[in-house]
Amino acid sequence: MVAEAVVALSLAAKPPPSPHQFLAVDAHRHRVTITLVASYDGDNGGFNFDGYSRFLMWTVPRGWTVRVVCKNRGPARHSCAVVRSFDSTKPAFRGAAVPSPVSGLFGGQTARFTFRATKKGLYRLASVVPGDELARMWDVLKVTRGGKPTVVDLEAK
Repeated sequence: MVAEAVVALSLAAKPPPSPHQFLAVDAHRHRVTITLVASYDGDNGGFNFDGYSRFLMWTVPRGWTVRVVCKNRGPARHSCAVVRSFDSTKPAFRGAAVPSPVSGLFGGQTARFTFRATKKGLYRLASVVPGDELARMWDVLKVTRGGKPTVVDLEAK
């Protein structure tokens, strides 16, 4: 009984995976692929992307093409969209959301979308299913004037 509790606690305390494994860069074609796995694990009650909730910042140079692979691993519906601000459901760029982002994807479903990062600024990569953003199910997307695509854990020390 004690051994089972220790195993359960050690699994719960497991750090999230390296965010770099969810970023693929094709510098030659100026294209980046971001994989967002909704409910990757039990962190934040399953309201996370890739095991993180609100602590990843993805940086993409302006003009690059961004492909997003959105997988829902959890039992509840979740979605992926690039929006300007909290509680916004309108994509910030043409095509920057899964189909029916407010309804979301069922558990086990995957959807993809592609957009061009045409405007510099800070955006959210969020699940816009009602209640998900309140549960901190979002990351930051920063479109910059230049540089290289990156992903950073904002909590890493």
